[in-house]
Amino acid sequence: MTFKHGIFGVTDNSGVRPMQMADTSFAVVVGTAPDADAETYPLNKPVLVAGNIHKIAKLDMVGNNAGTLPDALEAVYDQKRCAIAIIRVEEGVDAAATILNIIGGVDPVTGAKSGIEAILDVQSITGKRPRLLHVPDFLKEQAVLTKLLPIATRLRCKVFGECPGTTYEEAVAYRQLWGDKRLELFWPRMKNAEGRLVPMSSYMLGLEIQKDQDPNYGYSASISNLKINGTLGTEIPIDYADGDTNCMAHLLNENQITTVILDDGYRSWGNLSCSDDPKWQFNSHVRVNDMILDMITTSLKWARDRKILRTFVEDVTDSVQQGLDGETRAGHLYGATAWADPDLNPPESIIAGNFYLDYDFTPPGIAQNITVTSHFINDYADVIFE
Repeated sequence: MTFKHGIFGVTDNSGVRPMQMADTSFAVVVGTAPDADAETYPLNKPVLVAGNIHKIAKLDMVGNNAGTLPDALEAVYDQKRCAIAIIRVEEGVDAAATILNIIGGVDPVTGAKSGIEAILDVQSITGKRPRLLHVPDFLKEQAVLTKLLPIATRLRCKVFGECPGTTYEEAVAYRQLWGDKRLELFWPRMKNAEGRLVPMSSYMLGLEIQKDQDPNYGYSASISNLKINGTLGTEIPIDYADGDTNCMAHLLNENQITTVILDDGYRSWGNLSCSDDPKWQFNSHVRVNDMILDMITTSLKWARDRKILRTFVEDVTDSVQQGLDGETRAGHLYGATAWADPDLNPPESIIAGNFYLDYDFTPPGIAQNITVTSHFINDYADVIFE
């Protein structure tokens, strides 16, 4: 042992670490804006807009509302002025060429990403992780949505898509093409304050951000039954009546398509994802799973490459449990428990550098179906003799 003489201070780094829930509502919007200020919005480069309406205005320097981004961002900002990443893509000589530009890819020489592929550059450029993805007016194209969903799965993002067409049959036919839990489809289009048609998904993205940032709702809440700002209504009237399973709104929801109803104002209407697994039918449950998992994995960076000692196991388990308890107190979970299973962590696995942690959780239920039962009785008729 090295010779020492005196009093030396040592810091014990064991103990519980805080779990940090990052921004759950950071969105990336990809689209076209041919009249944008090219210096502010270079092609295929993610640009962070921190709730700055003046910067949003630079998407349309002419005033013609050309492209898909100006109206889409207006719809989002009508619900919530928020930080958002925008990726501007060049319009092609025709619709087919524009779709190819939206899909984008990776340059084989420079490695530069374009189109929706550039979403993978957002975190390194902005420092914020994407949570919500939107490509207004292009996700009704099967090819574009097919390319976007793997990116959403990789990043654990929710996708705001749209059904094409002007008939119920067209919308349902498109819905049948998908079975992804991170996809929510919307129909029909909506009229903005100037009367132009805008994808419903743009308004719904704004609502998702709005309720995520509202402490009375948060990421575990549904966007259904929230009032929508900045719209004159839907392109096609959507009939709705409480308790009527044959109205258009109910039939759309039955097919996992979210819509808008007129009920003391225009309101979002629908809770369901396009999941082919009923366990993940509620969008809010998918988001709870994604956000909790991200909170844990990003907050355990301190534990990487540490020695696996008894204190390590205790610190990791207790830290995760503390984070789960915090989300339970915030109303995002009914409850959750973290544990290290000895059967999954035998000595040979520990020596090989592996450590396995489990947790379970229960997300809040969503009051999608409220049944009120009336009972006709004679008992109260005796009041006439009182």
